[in-house]
Amino acid sequence: MAMEFKKWFCLDKRDSFTIDAKVNPDDAKFYFGRDEKFENIKAQLRRSFVEPGVPKMIIFGSYGSGKTQTLYHIKHVLLNDKPEACKEEPLILHLDLEMHSKSDCSDWHVQILETLGKEVVSQWMDHLFDSVQNLDNELKSVFRDNNLAEATKNLRAGGEIAHLTWRWLCGRKMTTSELERLRVTRSLGDIGAGDMVKTLIGIGRLAERNGKRLIFLMDEAEHFTRIKTGDQSESIHTYLRKLSEPWNASLGFILSAYALTRDDMAEIIVRSDIRTRIGENNFIEIPPLPSVKDIQIFLKELLKQLIKQKEAEKKIQDESLSVRLETYPFTTEAFDTLCEFASQDLIKALPRNLIKAVNECAISAWYERKHIIGLNIINEVAPLVFG
Repeated sequence: MAMEFKKWFCLDKRDSFTIDAKVNPDDAKFYFGRDEKFENIKAQLRRSFVEPGVPKMIIFGSYGSGKTQTLYHIKHVLLNDKPEACKEEPLILHLDLEMHSKSDCSDWHVQILETLGKEVVSQWMDHLFDSVQNLDNELKSVFRDNNLAEATKNLRAGGEIAHLTWRWLCGRKMTTSELERLRVTRSLGDIGAGDMVKTLIGIGRLAERNGKRLIFLMDEAEHFTRIKTGDQSESIHTYLRKLSEPWNASLGFILSAYALTRDDMAEIIVRSDIRTRIGENNFIEIPPLPSVKDIQIFLKELLKQLIKQKEAEKKIQDESLSVRLETYPFTTEAFDTLCEFASQDLIKALPRNLIKAVNECAISAWYERKHIIGLNIINEVAPLVFG
């Protein structure tokens, strides 16, 4: 029986050269070939916890540029190397946005709240009740709105009334009798984006009272371009603008969108009123790898992290393989040629394509029972990936 793929190439606890933090959360620790770019992102994150108090950032780039990996790596860094100015424990939640032609701010709002979940907010309410003398006064301080303060108390009751309260907080339309049961005067969405953002920021303050700093990482914001109706798109814009206001120091967000340039993003999220609130330096591009040298660094770091180095070194010595450890399992000529192929069209010099090329080359070598990847395999595979 043939040796399995991961043993053939001395892979470390994985079945291929693919990295995907959505599938394997431990892959969030990887960020190859872009140290300077991510140092800039980390600097922005550190500053954001001083002013305005939470991150407010939009990242963009082409498909396969590494936007999703950037989001997951941001989460990894914040959880493992928390900025000094962040006094609470970061609670970082990831969601993939889903929008259609008739979506409005209520569709965005409910996705955010459902990602957080009723049980978490209910637990925070219970803890607040146990830790303060006057819950009513504390809730008014947290939510700064009588309807919100009154309604959220019902989360502690459990059962049907708690479920009804959660539906109200999510912006669902309530009947008159349901509003009476909650002892509120209107459905949350009757006025629009302002009430919903106030709710969300209030929940951010509730998180603070529980020692948490709430941050949402929202991927696939290019879906905002699907919204065709003026009123709906304006409600999304208003929601984001209010969420970006300086007085929101409690709930952070990082949006990620497919776009070749900033101006290719949905117009409602790049208007001047959004840019001035978020700050031009918090619009961050994740571009293709700009040079052969950058591609070489990316691939060498990938191989170093995914391959068991001691096992690979022993294999090279025991089998007298004509490769260097830093480019194993590629010969030097094959590695350099792969990098040249990738650099011929910078638009295609993307992490996704590089990882795909490594996998395809390794699979070809494995099927041919070759322990190293030579020039013939590169010439076969690279044109298919980068052509």
